[in-house]
Amino acid sequence: MNMDWKYFLAIFLLILLGLSSYSQKPSLNYIDKIAESKANLYLRKAHFSENISNTDYDLIYQRMEWEINPAVKYIKGAITSHFISNKTELESIQFDLHHALTIDSVKYKNQFLAYLHQNNVLTVSLETHLNSSELDSLTVFYQGIPESTVSGSFVQSQHNNVPIIWTLSEPYGAMEWWPCKQSLSDKIDSIDIIVTSPEMYRTASNGILISEKTNNGMRTMAWKHRYPIATYLVAIAVTNYADYSDYVDLPDGKQIEILNYVYPENLENAKQKTPQTIEIMELYNQLFGIYPFADEKYGHAQFGWGGGMEHQTMSFMVSFGFDLTAHELAHQWFGDYVTLASWHDIWLNEGFATWATGLAYENLLNGEWWPNWRQQLVQRITAESGGSVYVQDTTNVSRIFSGRLSYSKGAYLLHMLRWILSDEVLFKAINNYLQDPEIANGFATQEKLVYHLELESDTNLTEFFNDWYYGEGYPIYTLQYSQNSDMLLKINLFQETSHESVDFFEMPVQIRCYSKEKTDSIDFRLEHNLNGQEFIFDPGFKVEEIKVDPEIWLISKTGQILSIPWVYNSDEIMIYPNPAKNYLNIFAPNKQEIKEINIFDSSGGKIQSFRENQNRISIENLSNGLYMIKVVTSSGELIQKIVKQ
Repeated sequence: MNMDWKYFLAIFLLILLGLSSYSQKPSLNYIDKIAESKANLYLRKAHFSENISNTDYDLIYQRMEWEINPAVKYIKGAITSHFISNKTELESIQFDLHHALTIDSVKYKNQFLAYLHQNNVLTVSLETHLNSSELDSLTVFYQGIPESTVSGSFVQSQHNNVPIIWTLSEPYGAMEWWPCKQSLSDKIDSIDIIVTSPEMYRTASNGILISEKTNNGMRTMAWKHRYPIATYLVAIAVTNYADYSDYVDLPDGKQIEILNYVYPENLENAKQKTPQTIEIMELYNQLFGIYPFADEKYGHAQFGWGGGMEHQTMSFMVSFGFDLTAHELAHQWFGDYVTLASWHDIWLNEGFATWATGLAYENLLNGEWWPNWRQQLVQRITAESGGSVYVQDTTNVSRIFSGRLSYSKGAYLLHMLRWILSDEVLFKAINNYLQDPEIANGFATQEKLVYHLELESDTNLTEFFNDWYYGEGYPIYTLQYSQNSDMLLKINLFQETSHESVDFFEMPVQIRCYSKEKTDSIDFRLEHNLNGQEFIFDPGFKVEEIKVDPEIWLISKTGQILSIPWVYNSDEIMIYPNPAKNYLNIFAPNKQEIKEINIFDSSGGKIQSFRENQNRISIENLSNGLYMIKVVTSSGELIQKIVKQ
């Protein structure tokens, strides 16, 4: 079967599904469609490498003036660029521009400049050499037919027999339709976009619409955006849009406009769906800080691609399902405001946006679909035994945009960090990450995220990220339990790993114990640091059933859960519960006298001692962590690890 035919069939089915139904039930289909379509976009541009001359100058402003008729695949434009030299003597400046487009001229203060356009690079010789930190500008006049591809960056199509032209430049496609600095190291500090088209058409774009004028059968729309923006997030879409707005109220009395540009034939349908964006944005404002472009707008523009694209301040959308709406809105924080600095770390964009969609399911729609969302993701991730979140080979397009790894597993890493660190710590760390002046409105690395997570949690996360981010696979748990006549419950927890890259996943594991007919239940958190590790608890009832990870906190599978007889040892000293929060019970059989109890830290230093014949000791003053306890009785001694939690 021809792959192009399959691609268009997938888009048609997604459009049909998105426009004819309004189910809130979570589905991973939207992840697959976005991932597959973005992989197609990346595929034909994977050969691109960032121009080393990009570091020669800092691009601080661009005014983009275009003439576009959606009925004709053609672009004519004038791009004025203001830049600051980063060199002692800047003699020329380079822009990325596809060879299919023709340069008419380059002007500097009404003077024509010499230029060379070859190998998809436009080199302009500056009339006056610039010293470091000097500001200057020039204008490039060009026109032509952007190269036609299935996954092109400048696409002409139709809706309801009406033509539309839209752009989608991720990751390296902007150069296919305008002279730019195609970079993941320098954002344009500010832009103006001015598009002239036949009067029946309107243009959707980044920022605020500051004017809309008609003259002699032509319409000119001017958009202003005053925030730094990555090149691939600049976008336009031109067709016969209808528009309307929803609004988000802020605590200070201000409002954020949600501006919707939709096909006229879908206007009433869209008006029923887009108000859900209000609740989602209110949630994200609470979790991640106020929408980063609040004094401009957030918006949607319908287009003909098989998913959505997070263009800054105006996501382009095929339809308005809950999950797609939540995903693209989350990208305004994770992808736009803070942008990945390397495709190795694609999860900083896609994993975070997928996780935020899960948070929307948790907190909205009465939380009805939240368990379903978690279950689907874990089933998706564990459907195969290997795969890391880290992208080692960025030329492997299907790996970069893997729905299972970059999106789903990346999202679940964050969910597991909630379990390990607590909500309070994780969300504070993420807010610190977003507000870090070194990356806010700029580019972020994996290392920067980990820095803020470790700083806020006061926890070394090297082991976690080695196992879950760089490593592959997941644990498969087996549990054995027994209970004595005093209702003490002994548990031994084992794990296998699905992939050889990780020997053992050190993770806290939740278990839930049930009485007969589940009339009683109790949860325990097992700090699982050793294979076959033993834990002792007093659940307070006869345990008939145990479940591992009942709330689906972990990427894992469960093998056997076995009830075995309690093997009685008359000389056995027991310490329980373990893990423990506030106290430990010491059971010494056969009337043994307790002579000495000492607790040691991980370095072997004695930190607590207790008097003789004390069967219950307080550990409230200990910090959470791993300790050793030594109990000496009249008949022997026991040295054992304990976990304070």
